[in-house]
Amino acid sequence: MAQKELLTNGKAFKRTDDRWDGTVWYMDEKGKRKRKSFSGTTKDEVTEKMTDYVTAFNDALQESDESRKTLKESMTHWLQVFKFSSVERTTYDRCECTVEHQIFPLLVEKVVGDITAADLEEVLNYWMGEGYRSSSGSGNAKGEWSPDYCTN
Repeated sequence: MAQKELLTNGKAFKRTDDRWDGTVWYMDEKGKRKRKSFSGTTKDEVTEKMTDYVTAFNDALQESDESRKTLKESMTHWLQVFKFSSVERTTYDRCECTVEHQIFPLLVEKVVGDITAADLEEVLNYWMGEGYRSSSGSGNAKGEWSPDYCTN
């Protein structure tokens, strides 16, 4: 998942009608380049607006830093923002059910930045010990990663 990123601190320029404009460029969560425009009667006014915007942008970025969130907060956000609109409803429901019943119980309070490969291996080993396997194989031993409570 991409993170918002400030690309410029802004640039003020004078228009032909003697007003001032300014533009701040940034990258949104989906990796698209976006701009925020400001206008005013003086260069100082536009510069102040851009400075306030950049400060607020950086503050929001600190608050939304995914590596500081718990896995539950981060993964729930990812499912709702990125997965929900890009997959079939049944696929989304299955993903949501899988994380609710198989990942969150084992890693729910872990902070994303603190999760290690050993933590992920522990989750996989736990479920394989319970008789589940990845869905890439054929046949149906005990089940795939999604147990019966995930199917309607």
